[in-house]
Amino acid sequence: MSRQAGTTAASMPLITKLAGPRRGLAGGLALGAAAFGAAFGLRWLLGIEGVPFATFFLAIFVTAVFAGWRPAAAVLAASAVAAWYFFLPPYHSFELAWPQGAIALGLFVLVAGGQIGLIEILHAAAAQLVTARQDIEKLLAHERHLYHELQHRVANSIQSLASILSIQSARITDMADAEAALAEAVQRLHGVATVHRRLHDPELGGEQLAEALDALTLDLLRSVGRDDIAVQVLVQAPPLGHNPATLVAMIVAEAVMNSVKHGFAGRPAGRLAIALRHLGGELCLTVRDDGHGLSGATQDRPRLGTTIMDGFAQRLGGSFRLENVPDGGACVIVNFPSSATRMDGPR
Repeated sequence: MSRQAGTTAASMPLITKLAGPRRGLAGGLALGAAAFGAAFGLRWLLGIEGVPFATFFLAIFVTAVFAGWRPAAAVLAASAVAAWYFFLPPYHSFELAWPQGAIALGLFVLVAGGQIGLIEILHAAAAQLVTARQDIEKLLAHERHLYHELQHRVANSIQSLASILSIQSARITDMADAEAALAEAVQRLHGVATVHRRLHDPELGGEQLAEALDALTLDLLRSVGRDDIAVQVLVQAPPLGHNPATLVAMIVAEAVMNSVKHGFAGRPAGRLAIALRHLGGELCLTVRDDGHGLSGATQDRPRLGTTIMDGFAQRLGGSFRLENVPDGGACVIVNFPSSATRMDGPR
């Protein structure tokens, strides 16, 4: 396999030269004139009888390769006339010995014309090969980029899950807490998988972010059997890089599950409003529900979900707060700088 690949790689420079740009018509005619002059002079100096066209084939070949078929056809015509007059008996005359001279001249035109046509076919094929090679190289570069991006995202997700589980384990005091922590861990693993499934396309950080967040929220609600909650998503912000889009999605996922668990507990229906807006020099993410709102105990002792969302907000370089809204319910608010839209590296 490696030997074949090496042979192919070694042959590519020759193909690239053959498929390279040719001279313009004026430059091609000049090259053809020089090649014809050299071929005529060499043939004149050799003075060998019986091979009237020997040097002209090379001139036609060189012109066809580097200048194209039109200058090569001109060299062919000039070579046929010169050979006819100077090198075919009777010499220095346009008379032809019949049928030997006519056959020789006809074969020369036929073979040289076929040579020009073959070179044109090879040039077109080589150009297609070079284009295909460039396309393959672009695809390989894109695949390498996606591979490294996937590695980075998976590593980030595993790191996030490890941090979440560490925080959760520190809160366990008895078996009931352990069972609840395990159930929540399973739920969060499902949430992370859902985020990655919905944000697998690099373009989803841009114009399609609203669709991705809407689909993500509906997936999460269906996973816990809450098809009775209405969802509204609004995105009025510049396109996000994939890393900040993933962090935003993780905050939304955590906020949605927090609303389901606490805001909509014991209620048959509800509404969620998710918005990402560009305000001044920063972005503002809000996830609002019309549930029970925050209790005093919640405000005094933050829940695990609140701690997790705060951690994601800090990774965006922003701030987090959870507050009651005047007409009932609670709202997650995350403000982060607009420079986070260009966040590409690990966080």
